Amino acid sequence: MAKKYLLLGYFGFDNSGDDAILKAIVDNIRSSDSTAEITALSNNPEKTRQEYNIESVNRFSLKEVTKAIKDTHVFVFGGGSLLQDITSSRSLYYYLTLLKIAKFYKKPIFVLANGIGPINKRANRIMTRRILDQVDYITLRDKSSYNFVRAIGVTNKNIKVTADPVFLLDSSKDEVGDQILEEEGIDKSKKILGISIRSWDKAPDLDREVAKFCDLLVYEDIDILMIPMHYPHDVEYSQRIKDLSKNERIYIIDKKHKVEDIISLLKNCSLVIAMRLHALIYSAKAQVPIIGLIYDPKVNGLIEELSISEYLKVENTTSIALKEKFDMTFDNLAERKEAIILANKRQEDLACETMDLLKEVVR
Repeated sequence: MAKKYLLLGYFGFDNSGDDAILKAIVDNIRSSDSTAEITALSNNPEKTRQEYNIESVNRFSLKEVTKAIKDTHVFVFGGGSLLQDITSSRSLYYYLTLLKIAKFYKKPIFVLANGIGPINKRANRIMTRRILDQVDYITLRDKSSYNFVRAIGVTNKNIKVTADPVFLLDSSKDEVGDQILEEEGIDKSKKILGISIRSWDKAPDLDREVAKFCDLLVYEDIDILMIPMHYPHDVEYSQRIKDLSKNERIYIIDKKHKVEDIISLLKNCSLVIAMRLHALIYSAKAQVPIIGLIYDPKVNGLIEELSISEYLKVENTTSIALKEKFDMTFDNLAERKEAIILANKRQEDLACETMDLLKEVVR
């Protein structure tokens, strides 16, 4: 009998990182079990069905979600940062409720490469602890998440730090990235700096500081490629930076591309400044040195896992500070590239372990 998987994540919201998580999980399950029946809860079920050739139900229809949970063999929770109350307690309650429903129907629950926390409210911590102690297996994508769940009192014995499944995705052929550059009018023989950035309320001047940083590169003979991760928000923010800057060599990838194509594109960069978590992962997969911009504990956790030497908190990011990190990285490109290659391999191996553990739960 075919095994049925029900996948829960932040799917169907046009976020490149979460879409990449879904693709990585689906591809890996199918590579070892071509008969598997996979269903995902999604904000846009029809689009999810078409893009991934799986079943999909509306994540906001309690009736459909409950039926999908009753019908599945395993409830796969994640990845991403689902269990946190920074976005809102309402979001946390939604995910905890689905876990309770799965436990009510006695379904195995596999928490897949989650980044857990912050959870600040005491009542929210208690609810999360009780639920996590009842699930069958917990895999976490970084040590900081492990430390957090232990700090809130989770005693579940089946907890392991692994890695984000996106580390299992492969790049498209190099020609794909070359084609995207050609369409944008960028000469791949020139040095290219990739920048993937988002707006952040706690850093209201970030766009101006990044624009001024780009101004400082006018005489560096380098093209600047803005690479959005979330559409259309990151595209609009990138455009604002371009409009604020005097540097005429800023280009924006305003068309949405597949994850594998973005990785192929990033291979052409000498260096990437990355703020979103999956921009860091894509860059590591492309084996490109990275400057990290930390806006969330999950980004800090991944920067530690990838042994990235140059990083800034977004609240402390100024054009001068960013230029200093840029110069330091460029002066040590070979060393930084070697470090990111080794770190990426470690994460790939851990991501394989994540999926192997899932398959053991399903057997």
